Amino acid sequence: MSLTIVLSDNAHWRKRLFPFASSRPVGHLRVGILTLQEKWSKVFGCDVGYSTVPYLQAAYPFPEGDSQEYLYIRANVLPTEALLKELQNLKVGDVLLDANQWVAFKVSTPVENIDEMIPQLRPFRSSAEIANLNFLEDIFLQNRSQLLFDYNLLTQGRQSQPLSSSNTVYGGWIFVEEGAQVEGASLNSLEGPIYIGKNAVIEEGTFLRGYVSVCAGSRVKIGAKLYPNTTIGPGSTVAGEINNTVIWGNSAKGHEGYLGCSVLGEGCNIGAGSSNSNLKNNWSPVRLFDYEGLTFRETDVLKCGLFMGDYAMAAINSSFNTGTVIGVAAQVAMSKFIPKFVPDFTWNTDADSVVYDFDKFESMLDRRASASGMRPADHMIGVFWEIFEESAFLRTANQH
Repeated sequence: MSLTIVLSDNAHWRKRLFPFASSRPVGHLRVGILTLQEKWSKVFGCDVGYSTVPYLQAAYPFPEGDSQEYLYIRANVLPTEALLKELQNLKVGDVLLDANQWVAFKVSTPVENIDEMIPQLRPFRSSAEIANLNFLEDIFLQNRSQLLFDYNLLTQGRQSQPLSSSNTVYGGWIFVEEGAQVEGASLNSLEGPIYIGKNAVIEEGTFLRGYVSVCAGSRVKIGAKLYPNTTIGPGSTVAGEINNTVIWGNSAKGHEGYLGCSVLGEGCNIGAGSSNSNLKNNWSPVRLFDYEGLTFRETDVLKCGLFMGDYAMAAINSSFNTGTVIGVAAQVAMSKFIPKFVPDFTWNTDADSVVYDFDKFESMLDRRASASGMRPADHMIGVFWEIFEESAFLRTANQH
């Protein structure tokens, strides 16, 4: 019986995951090794689509073809072994509930209005402990458990490529995909797994301590130190110290400096010598800018670093304070601490914060593509234009 999974995020809570969810559906976020969409697709062996806000729906269309069953999952829900058992037992017409919100439901045809559909379904209370991405910090806080889930999902029944004798290896919890180059590295998997993706390059003199994932095509440069709970997404280049951090992919932190308890989107660049703080001197909980409430929110966590939206960039020797949120395509070149919130599409120096003209942003993407071969898909230009328009009021409030 054919099944299609639909990850639904057309709800008010998705703004809590901005700036990352402003440029992609929540189900396209990366936590662990894989994106949420990739996890669900691999677990169930079926197509996975999105039910999201209109400007993103056009860029991430619903799967073509007819299915006999549609399993809707709230897009910020993370897979666990206990939850999978409950989802596999759902029948058409069932809805799985946790506290006061739905987790998943199964129907025979696509749904246009979920709020109207839920009361018509047979309710079942989940006995699993539901893990969610409710806020930005949950991306790195949940990374450890999702790294383990994904590692098991990807490696079960498979044989790792061998590591050469030039490496120093502690423990055997390491999986190396085909084409990966690993020489002269120290890999410690005694306390957590290390996953090295296809065609990744781990250069000599690097230190990796699991839980760590270096995804396909990424490069870890000489002398880098990757501490536990770190994901280097596909096509990225990293160096320096990185701890408890998720990099979505195709981003660069290619020089010395510290990045911890942080999340980077796609296409980001952090200049040489840049570092972030993740702990306040008075050891009080960190506050983060919240796109839903348009104010700073208490996180209840002591360690919380930098959150940088897609195609944001920082100059050399940038200093990021504890709990800094940088919007999509924001540019910062400042000799002092960067503000704790930098709106989308702004160009920020010590002297001023001005609008980053959209035409200049597109020209930058063209030049970047010529140099690196990486450019967003054409449909993403419309997404970035929507973000540019919708974030205008934030830039007006921020100008000084």
